[in-house]
Amino acid sequence: MGAWGVGLYQDDVTCDIKEEYLDRLRLGFTNMEATIDVINSNMDYIADEEDGPLFWFALAETQWKYGRLLPEVKEEALKCIDSGTDLERWKDNKKMYEKRKLVLESLALKLNSPQPPEKKVSKLVIKKANWEVGDVLLYKICDRNSEKERIFKESKWHNKYILLRVLEIARFNIGSLPRKYSDEMDIVGIYNWVGDQEPDPEILDRLELLKKDGKLIKKILCLTVRDLKSIEFKVIKKDAEYGKKNGEITNSQGIDWLNPYHIDDDFIMVLMDAEKDGCLVDEKK
Repeated sequence: MGAWGVGLYQDDVTCDIKEEYLDRLRLGFTNMEATIDVINSNMDYIADEEDGPLFWFALAETQWKYGRLLPEVKEEALKCIDSGTDLERWKDNKKMYEKRKLVLESLALKLNSPQPPEKKVSKLVIKKANWEVGDVLLYKICDRNSEKERIFKESKWHNKYILLRVLEIARFNIGSLPRKYSDEMDIVGIYNWVGDQEPDPEILDRLELLKKDGKLIKKILCLTVRDLKSIEFKVIKKDAEYGKKNGEITNSQGIDWLNPYHIDDDFIMVLMDAEKDGCLVDEKK
């Protein structure tokens, strides 16, 4: 357990449990379903002498706050407070010990007081990939939202088209939720081509995906439905066979994320490097 203070939510365990419980409610679990699932997913915490009390403190306080405190959860949390087990790790620092003691006394008073009415929990939005592996995307650089002191604004790359290939789908776990609830995002590669107009898809036969130090340049496109209303990508070719060969990826470590607010800047920097290396195909009208 990592702790950075004596506050109730100043350690990793309580922060994790709070979010895990709320995530399940956001998915539509009933209070009982969410409670049972969080308990079953965190038996290691519960069995640990230090982490066990933290688990029950977080679950009980969060349930109370949202008007869903179950008697059995309240009982476990109060039992942990009464045992004094949690205070053991603070006994070498009298000042911290006293502060932590007040935190737990305050928690006990809260749990023994009438809880507020049940609060509505917002629905959890799970991100889904916008395209399929193998899709070739056409994108037009508009120099939108450039924040690099407008360096690229109205540059020679303005209104140029580029081509991207969806290489893989990255999946990211949401807390301890089952993997079927993972966020999905597209991982794309960038072709060594830039042009003034939409190309014939056949051009792909003579193009290559850009590399750096012998490795493909990959970018994670983290775009919401709302983002795609202002940032337009067009699928100009679908390639199911490519998808079968490449599939999906769970390890996205080391891959840069494309921020929707800086997306043109990021693409332009890749093009500038490719031009510098002499590997960029520039098709003008």
